[in-house]
Amino acid sequence: MTDWDSLTHEFDLWRVADRRPTLWWRDDDAVAATLALDQLKRTARGALALAVIPSAPDRPLQDSLSEFVADWPQAFVLQHGISHQSFAAAGAKKNEFPAGRDPGPDLAAGFARLQEAFGSQFLPVLTPPWNRIDATVLPALPAQGFRGLTRFDEPPYRRNSEIIGLNEVNTQVDVIDWRGSRGFVGIEAALGRLVGHLAARREGRADPHLPTGILTHHLVHDTATWRFLENLQDWLARRGEGDAFVLPSAVWPPL
Repeated sequence: MTDWDSLTHEFDLWRVADRRPTLWWRDDDAVAATLALDQLKRTARGALALAVIPSAPDRPLQDSLSEFVADWPQAFVLQHGISHQSFAAAGAKKNEFPAGRDPGPDLAAGFARLQEAFGSQFLPVLTPPWNRIDATVLPALPAQGFRGLTRFDEPPYRRNSEIIGLNEVNTQVDVIDWRGSRGFVGIEAALGRLVGHLAARREGRADPHLPTGILTHHLVHDTATWRFLENLQDWLARRGEGDAFVLPSAVWPPL
């Protein structure tokens, strides 16, 4: 059973090795300044990356979001696909970027829209919807202006992208139980994923230099999800690790 004592033990092992764990936080599906997004802003005490959908037909990007983010200096914007629509073949898992599709022009339009709306808070990092993108699409991303990619990662953990100019930094701890209740995944599962990836980094089974990623979806959080995020930050603060969440702009620094 993984609990807060397990997390304490893992952090202690990092300290014995004279190393310091790092985390980063990504939240998906932002398009407007909703009450849920306002709660995320009040909950997050450090840096956070918002994956924003530039042109979803059913959830159009609202001007209110750029104004909201401008008043949130620790928030940075990533490009969450194009329209968050699947182009996968019938029977295949949802994928906006399957093999055989050239998303170049639409990607560029979304890129330009987010860059104009969010200015220096926009980072040229692609967050593919459903964390899926065919490998054949990746080589073209740097030429399209992207210098980063972020997906969801499970064991055996991916290393950084082999595409020159594309820094891949993934998330490993999804706090939502998508295949079950669609609420909080639970303390044991969330901390198990967190401790598991930290241990893999410490032991060299995952890239030790890339921060461990927390993945949230503010629009579907229940009370237990918000409480876990608050408790995690309280735990870090008590450990003197309140600044463990690194700035997305440091993960993907300017060239």
